Amino acid sequence: MFNTSRVRWVVAVITFISAVGLVFAQADLPLKDILKKNLEASGGQEKLGQVKNLSFRTGGTRQIVSAAGDLKILTGKDPVVTEIVYVKGGKVVRNSFGSTSEITGPQKTVYQTLAKIYAGAFSLTKFGELLKVVGLKSFGPEKLYHLTTKATEGPVTTHFYLKADDFSLKRLVFQGTTAEGDKYEVNYDFAPFEEAEGLRVPLSWFVSQVGTRGNLMEVTDLKANQALAADFFSTMDLNMGAVKVGSGSLEGNVLDVDSFPNGLFVTTNWTKKDIEQAGFKSGDELTLEGGDQDKGFVTSVVFYASAGELPRPGEPGKDIRVLGPAPRGGETYVLQIMGPLASGMGPQFAILAPISITKKAK
Repeated sequence: MFNTSRVRWVVAVITFISAVGLVFAQADLPLKDILKKNLEASGGQEKLGQVKNLSFRTGGTRQIVSAAGDLKILTGKDPVVTEIVYVKGGKVVRNSFGSTSEITGPQKTVYQTLAKIYAGAFSLTKFGELLKVVGLKSFGPEKLYHLTTKATEGPVTTHFYLKADDFSLKRLVFQGTTAEGDKYEVNYDFAPFEEAEGLRVPLSWFVSQVGTRGNLMEVTDLKANQALAADFFSTMDLNMGAVKVGSGSLEGNVLDVDSFPNGLFVTTNWTKKDIEQAGFKSGDELTLEGGDQDKGFVTSVVFYASAGELPRPGEPGKDIRVLGPAPRGGETYVLQIMGPLASGMGPQFAILAPISITKKAK
């Protein structure tokens, strides 16, 4: 009797041996051949040559990169922008809530590397001769081509790992030390490449840093060749409304709204500096006003300066209305409304809508 199971087993073994042989046969590929195959994995030179800029969102940030490698990262729920990071050549600058600073150390290397990767549509074409081939490296049953940057001086060394079958980017690793001498290691693990906007790109990746939890970054709203203003990459203007500080009062705007059953979190544009200038102290009772003349509202909230002072959720049917630091940290203060009152208030807090608080007279 013809043994089909044995035939399938033999075919599988032959296929596996052939694949292993192919990997070993290409183990000594020169850099130019590896980069050529890697470029093809992202769509090829013709496709990439047509890309003037690439834009995509991951979570609460939007990345826009030019073909020349200028990268602008905007943070905030559209149209709000609370932070901008701008990467151009050897300089990385951040404007966070109106405070501008230059980024240095390991994080600077990360931003500069990502700018080149994004500009090359997730290929290594923007690195070129800056790279050197280390060789093949095994990660369990998978073998990856290991490349690194020639220049190893500085706080961080960058490692690139490409899949041995199609030469697409699989892993990106930054290793080094911080200015304080602590170990620094960040890993990017990319999902398989998929077709999007005529290119082949990973639509998600997992970022993990030694000593912290990892995060899955999913790509949405990917666009190529958007119409951008001539000065788009050089401007650092935020869009988060304006704050007016008075003695015992604040005027500002809504930056974000997060609704859940019997609960509402409203992120304001009031920072710790604004709170201190207004003279608020923990336990102060405040009058909160918002909305327009037709749909305006007035209610009471209690201010707390630290997260540890915030009251715990009350009994069912009991409202809690407080202004305090965001539960998971952040630059601005958050209105927390929990209980029956929250269910009807969500629509009144539109993004960038005006709000104000005034300390009640005792």
